[in-house]
Amino acid sequence: MNIIDVPEGAVAKQGTIDLRGVETSKDFKRKLHGEWEFYPNTLLVSENPKPYKQNGHKIYSTLPESWDKYFNNETNIHYGSYRLTILKDDKKPQLYGITIPEGLSPYELYVDGKLIGSLGDITSDNEKTAPASRPITHYFTLDSSESEIIIQGVQTNRFAQGGFTKDIIFGDLHSMERTKFFSIATQMAVCLVFIFYLLFTALLFAIGIRSKSLIYFAMIIISTCITVLVSSNKILYIYMPINWIWAYKIYYFSYINNMLFFILFLRDLVKEYSKPKILTVVPMLCAVYLLFIVLAPIEYIISTKFIFTILISVSPIIITIFMLIIVIKGKKGVVFLLLTGTAVVTNSLYFSLRQNATLPYSHYPFDLLIAITAISAFWFTQYFQTTLQTEKLTVKLQKEINTKDDFLANTSHELRNPLHGMMSIAQTLLVKQDHQFAEKNNDDLKLLLTIGNHMSYMLDDLLDLVKLKEKTIRLQPKPINVYNLTSGVSNIFLFMLKGKPVELIINIPKDLPPVLADETRLIQIFTNLFHNAIKFTEKGSIICDAEVVGKKLYISITDTGIGIEKDMQESIFEPYEQVDSSMTSIGGGLGLGLSICQELVILHGGTISLSSTVGKGSTFTFSLPIAKNLAVDEADLNAENDASLSKYVSLLNNLSKFEGEITAATEKGSLVTSHSRVLIVDDDAVNLQVLTNVLSTEPYEIETALSGAEALEKLQEGSFDLIISDIMMPHMSGYELAQRIRERFSISELPILFLTARQQREDIQLAFLSGANDYVKKPMEYVELKSRVNALVRVKQTSEERLRIEAAWLQAQIQPHFFFNTLNSIVSLHGVDDEQMEELLLAFSDYLQMSFDFQNADLVVPISYELKLVHSYIAIEQIRFGNRVQVIWDIPENIELSVPPLSIQTLVENAIQHGILPRIQGGTVTIRIAEAEEHFAISISDNGVGFDNTGPKKQTSVGLVNTEQRLKQLFGVELTIESVIGQGTTISFPIPK
Repeated sequence: MNIIDVPEGAVAKQGTIDLRGVETSKDFKRKLHGEWEFYPNTLLVSENPKPYKQNGHKIYSTLPESWDKYFNNETNIHYGSYRLTILKDDKKPQLYGITIPEGLSPYELYVDGKLIGSLGDITSDNEKTAPASRPITHYFTLDSSESEIIIQGVQTNRFAQGGFTKDIIFGDLHSMERTKFFSIATQMAVCLVFIFYLLFTALLFAIGIRSKSLIYFAMIIISTCITVLVSSNKILYIYMPINWIWAYKIYYFSYINNMLFFILFLRDLVKEYSKPKILTVVPMLCAVYLLFIVLAPIEYIISTKFIFTILISVSPIIITIFMLIIVIKGKKGVVFLLLTGTAVVTNSLYFSLRQNATLPYSHYPFDLLIAITAISAFWFTQYFQTTLQTEKLTVKLQKEINTKDDFLANTSHELRNPLHGMMSIAQTLLVKQDHQFAEKNNDDLKLLLTIGNHMSYMLDDLLDLVKLKEKTIRLQPKPINVYNLTSGVSNIFLFMLKGKPVELIINIPKDLPPVLADETRLIQIFTNLFHNAIKFTEKGSIICDAEVVGKKLYISITDTGIGIEKDMQESIFEPYEQVDSSMTSIGGGLGLGLSICQELVILHGGTISLSSTVGKGSTFTFSLPIAKNLAVDEADLNAENDASLSKYVSLLNNLSKFEGEITAATEKGSLVTSHSRVLIVDDDAVNLQVLTNVLSTEPYEIETALSGAEALEKLQEGSFDLIISDIMMPHMSGYELAQRIRERFSISELPILFLTARQQREDIQLAFLSGANDYVKKPMEYVELKSRVNALVRVKQTSEERLRIEAAWLQAQIQPHFFFNTLNSIVSLHGVDDEQMEELLLAFSDYLQMSFDFQNADLVVPISYELKLVHSYIAIEQIRFGNRVQVIWDIPENIELSVPPLSIQTLVENAIQHGILPRIQGGTVTIRIAEAEEHFAISISDNGVGFDNTGPKKQTSVGLVNTEQRLKQLFGVELTIESVIGQGTTISFPIPK
């Protein structure tokens, strides 16, 4: 027999290790590969044997090997004992250690009949409660010349090979301790490195770097740590004792989970280079298998172990191949990811080899460390590349900013000269006008002057912004009475509050000390803050108060407006920033007011802050230094007459005037009388005035609306041939308005023309998707605008004309059976009832005459004309069908209204033909017109067969569809149909007064 790997100098023989003559003071450690005495189905205790079975017999087992071959397959649980004799010199006691590898669970270790150590309880642990197997080192003293080592245990895990399939290590205390320490320390060192990376990742996430790759990387680190703690020494099970079933699940779960997030991580890193589908398929497979591991019984997991092996081995190879392809393409930094993939492949291969390893300690941490380090190197490479690129972009951006500032300054100066020339000419013409000067031209010149003032004010803001940035503004501070200045400025804005449920309150005490400030710039600060508060406050109050704190005066302006969201409060003072820059934002402007206010307050040595709650309002508070030992000039400020505000006051007054004119014109009804009605929608009164002036030369009846909601109200009140709408309006954008209109009117029934400054392809596409017929870009060419308006109005008129002609044609195409049946009735009455025959002839003659009348093609006809045709038709049907057709007339005398031609007649014919005549006994038709406060209600009822009112209505009759479309176009109303099977039908519609 061959006995190997025994201590140097020892004599080995069957079942015995001879240590006599071996110098144990030196380090030695050997694998006990020799043959042990093996007692299958027997548990031995040296002095008091307690066998479970009496038929156990001694054989010799060469370790490591599975003991399964020594047992039959009658039972799943096997147990047995190993015995080894140690011979040594009879000297002083010597400390030794023995490492029992993972395998048996539970087991007990005896030396010279004494219990040295154990794992679990061999007398009570069963298959479900047996602890997870792990390598344990036991220490003992050999103090005799011949010692006996017995290991006895039970194999409760029926899915693993029985007995010891890994080496048992024996050696002196020093050797065993050093080996154990090195293995555990290596594993803990790897985990500490991983924890450092995890803390670093958490720090990046905490400072605001929200990246999926960070989450994936953190999960990789956590999973890798678990794989380290459940491998080799299985340190995790020392502090978390669990049974072997959950140990298997944790082992499989940690490795697959690690592979899942590793693939997701690399896929996220290389998504800009490549997006192979397999990198999506493999994670899905891993996720499904993870769910299987958690839910499935252990026997199914063991039986599908090949899936686990394939995912662990094949996935890294696939990833590495893709990394190699990307590296070949020359992508910078990806070589580190290739190194990562290679390290993971190495780890996977080592994992496969380790399954058959015979060493009790088999930890190999280097590939994992290399993988993590390579990933970090890739990130650092990306970071430095991004930093370099950012530096280049920063330099370029700074040049662009300087160029932009210069452009703004130059543009403002270049625009100012022709602007002032235009305004001067307009003012001169206004002054020099004579009596023959047309009043309309006078209004146009005032409008021109107002637009010029508005442009000039915007240019002043742009120039102030550039000057503040370049620090070229020089203040001229002097003592100023804040109460007088605030009162004067607030009086300017009182007219803006007319008609609004908003109160402007000044709570500044008169006895406040003066502040040291530039008068003109302080007026500019108050103007911007007051205007901002009024613009965003629909109802409530705007309160200005002040208090002295230390050496400064703090002034607050509080409103009850819409408020500002928290994420906007930090950037609201930035140039060009607005509370709401969307197309439905309130007001307009460049978003420079608050930025200029902040810069001016800082120049005065103060601060400005904002406190706001969405839906409740905002408070702007700024501070100014108090003017000590300085008196206010007797010629105190009169803000209303200050030259710096004259232009602004003029602009706001003129805008208010235009809004009043537009409102008055809207309330009055129309500006030009014509059959074609155009509704112009814009939140800017000046734009409405300009468009009204442009279209006033055309034969249109023009109405205006200052919001989408007002436009919808006007559509409820009457019909229009065209809607001209701006896109960017507060509360309801032009897109939303068009969508609301399309819920009632089709493209041909009511055309919509958009005026838009948004000229991107997406904006234009959205306009058509919202239901627009056409659009005109701003600034617009008036010839183009008129041409497009004329074309769309013609579309509406053509659609109406088609409906009217269709109705007249339907009436003219008298049903052949009705025509011949009427003639047959006339013939049948001849010689029988000549008086009734004459009555039928007269009714039929009137019916034919009115059916072919050109008046049927008009938009509306008098109610008397329509009822005359109805009378003729009913007379014919009553003569033909006798008492089967009964009619009740409920119509007021001398009623005056107009209805679309062939509307009531069509509904009456429908009631008779499809309502009462299908019944053998016939029925009654009721024609009713009732006068309400705002409209006439017309209804035609019958007690006929009725129909199912839950399905599609109106689509079964061309006449009903045509009638409803004409009613919708003319009055914006629809037919209301109520029907019950067997009880009858009522069709009604209103006609506005």
